[in-house]
Formats: sequence, structure tokens, C-alpha cells
Amino acid sequence: MNAETTKQFIAKFPKLKSTLSLLDKSNIQWMIGGSGSLFLLGNKRVPDDVDIFIQDSDHDKVDILFGIKSFQYTSATENVRNSNPDNDHSMQITSHLAITTNSKKYDLRITDDVVANRIQLPYQERTLWLLPPEDVLLIKALLQRGKDVGKNDIEDITNFTKVYAINQEYLHERIKAINAQDRVGDVFGTKI
Repeated sequence: MNAETTKQFIAKFPKLKSTLSLLDKSNIQWMIGGSGSLFLLGNKRVPDDVDIFIQDSDHDKVDILFGIKSFQYTSATENVRNSNPDNDHSMQITSHLAITTNSKKYDLRITDDVVANRIQLPYQERTLWLLPPEDVLLIKALLQRGKDVGKNDIEDITNFTKVYAINQEYLHERIKAINAQDRVGDVFGTKI
């Protein structure tokens, strides 16, 4: 984690600071997830957007707070509730994440355990909270999307594990908690 990388990330998303400040003032726990979390922790690929994860129970409050209406994104593999603060589609506030692959549904909501393992990244006068990278990698391992759909899931896992020591114990606990051993297989280099 270095200040220059964080500065680059904040500069790329000019409305991020005000969005996070409003969430903080409203006592809504949030975490930057997706490729943004991995980038802030050392991955080289610069993200195109910011995914801000919140607990399911806070999403209605967020919509009222920003005066927006959330939408349910549903595809063959994903079902997630999203909101775009300030109508800025480069930022998404996300909850109720469920992934379905091979007819099996994986519930990836933000639990108290996930919140307890979030990463604190001090930056200037504030704190950025990051979704545990193990949870980001787990989402990518479940989805396994490639360049054909504009994603880099397996490549991100491979590159990130070269620059960051993931918490294997926590990762294995999360995989078991959602019963994803068969889907994830040995994506992380060890059989779960």
C-alpha cells in the first residue's frame, strides 16, 4: 500500500471522497471491493470503476441518503443490488450479491466476519476501508470471467497473489462457509 497509488486511485474517481464522507457521516459501514481493492493493495491493473460494498440491511438507507433508486442487476451468473451515487456510473454501491454457476447459488453478502476482516488504509485525513482481498479473489474465482466479457478474473488472481500474501486461513473459511470448494477447486494453487 503506497500513498502514490492511493492518490492515483482517488484522482481517477473525483466523486469518491464526497461519497465516502457521506456514508461515514451516516454511520454506514462500507468497503471498496473488486479491482479497486486489489489495486490499492498492490495489483498493477488500474480499475475502470469503484465497487463499494455495504451490508444488505443498509441499502435502503443509502438510496434515501443519496436520493437515488437502486436497481437489481441479474444475469445468468450474478444477482446483485446496485446504486450509482450522483448518477456516476463509475461508482457502484453494492449489496445482496449472489453468484450462480453450474446451477449452484453462492451467497456473498457482507457478514460481520467480512467486516471484521476488512483492511484499513489510512490516506491523508481519512481512512479507506477495503473489502478483504480474499473475498475479492473468491468472487473472481467463482465467476472466472475472461477478456471475452471484458474481465480479467483468473489473471487478477494470479497477478495479485504474486504481490500480496493472502490470508489462507480466512480464505479457506470463506470458501467453506459458502460451500464453494467444488467450484473454486484449486484456483488458488492448493486444493481446498
